Amino acid sequence: SFDLTGLPPTYAEVQAFINDKSPKAYENLVDRLLASPHYGEKMAQHWLDVTRYADSSGFSNDYERGNAWRYRDYVVRAFNGDKPYDQFIKEHHMLLGRCCRIWLHGASIISQEQSIDGIGLG
Repeated sequence: SFDLTGLPPTYAEVQAFINDKSPKAYENLVDRLLASPHYGEKMAQHWLDVTRYADSSGFSNDYERGNAWRYRDYVVRAFNGDKPYDQFIKEHHMLLGRCCRIWLHGASIISQEQSIDGIGLG
């Protein structure tokens, strides 16, 4: 439970697993954990660490990044939806290109762009 969702099992979940005498008890447990929305939150944490995601700039320049949560939620949805890795990477390349164009040409380009899986930067 901790490895896949980051949460401890409830007493009822432990008892249900102990009392499940079927040969697929472990498989059923893993399937249930993978279907949990907390699975995406836990797995996205690793990707967000690699991409240095943060809701704010931290320490001395601690201003909020107002729409950063959209990217975080997109990554969580990608893991929960079992998005294929190649599609996930392609979307990141498109998103990176979009962010670079916005940085170079200003925020007005946002209204001209399509969002990727519900990510909007404005």
